[in-house]
Amino acid sequence: MTLRTFISIVPFGWAMGLVFVLGAVDSALAQKPAAKAVQPLLLAANEGAAGNVDAIEIALRYEGFKQVVEKALGVPLSLVAVRDAKVLRNSVETGAYALVLSRPVDVLAEAIRAHGYQPVVVAKETGQALFIVSKDSPIKTIAQIRGKSIVTPDRYSYMWRIAAAMMRDNNILIAQQKVRSMRDQAAIGWSMENGFFDVGVVASFSGVGRTWEKRGGRVIARSRDLPMVPLIASPKLSAAQIARVRAALIALDSSEQGAAILKQIGVPGFKETSPEPFLELLKWLGELEIQK
Repeated sequence: MTLRTFISIVPFGWAMGLVFVLGAVDSALAQKPAAKAVQPLLLAANEGAAGNVDAIEIALRYEGFKQVVEKALGVPLSLVAVRDAKVLRNSVETGAYALVLSRPVDVLAEAIRAHGYQPVVVAKETGQALFIVSKDSPIKTIAQIRGKSIVTPDRYSYMWRIAAAMMRDNNILIAQQKVRSMRDQAAIGWSMENGFFDVGVVASFSGVGRTWEKRGGRVIARSRDLPMVPLIASPKLSAAQIARVRAALIALDSSEQGAAILKQIGVPGFKETSPEPFLELLKWLGELEIQK
């Protein structure tokens, strides 16, 4: 039955009242703005070159972590797996990522120093860059690597920058040495095992770094202790949101479910941090003079 038909068969007063009510409801609905869909914020994860993992593996590995952060924020997140340091650097410069978790720390430190990002948490354990040699190598110290063949992670990568700073502190300029770069640290380990280079540089938290000495190799130099796996937040997040995320992540190792999430991402636990360690790190590394 149409409204016109209904009006024609009911008393006039009732019909006019109904028309008035329906008109008022229609007017109210017309004036009410359509609800806007909440756009997910971007959570970026970068494992660097310590392991050869693809985007799908990263998504699976960090799903539980993402859910914890999502719940603390109260807004949806989309996870972005980032391996290219240049992409990561450009994205934090433009504020594309609301949150970034990364094993390489230098780009995040730059984001804290220059782009308004705030450190949320950092891993409880620290990391180091290791200079490794074979068991029978005559090289005993970093001062003896001058003129030797050296293999490092990618040029301008985090571990490369640490290696350059360590060599600089020992009066050796990396640009004047016979240095070859490789993307994956597993490849560096294989090359060293097969005698293709005299010296290698790897991260202590990489598979090679964790097992090199156990497998008979030697470490001739270790960097200073470095902050590991920080999570930083962009200026688009409020102080209250950051505080909630920080509390949720610090509490992970106090529950069985949280411990499982930490194990999945390879972090023993998180602790609170401040900008100072990151600023000190950049001061020691020196400026990265490349076109970003």
